Amino acid sequence: MAENVEGTYRNTIGSIVSWALFRAAIVIGLALLLIEYVRWIDYSTWVALTLIMIYAAVIHPMQVQYRIYQDETKNVIDGTLCASCRYFEPTGVLCSKLDEHVSEDVIPCGGELWEPK
Repeated sequence: MAENVEGTYRNTIGSIVSWALFRAAIVIGLALLLIEYVRWIDYSTWVALTLIMIYAAVIHPMQVQYRIYQDETKNVIDGTLCASCRYFEPTGVLCSKLDEHVSEDVIPCGGELWEPK
């Protein structure tokens, strides 16, 4: 999990993708157990159930987390000093020079390394 300096959880693209991969591995394992040990299930039903589980446990939560991430970072991208710096990466809300995430309250360099785009 991505934690900022204060120790509270902060949503990042990396955490969204890593949790999606973790949930996908669990779903694949459950799907394999389902086809192996449930004798009444045929292949077409198994495929349908697997696709439903992938959507419900992997894709939909990932979309929800990404929307929350966009809402959380909108103010940073629109209204901070870092957003106008050449080292700012808007896709990850990251200072590429210091390799640190930017927030509304924390400017990684304190404005000392700021250079216009």
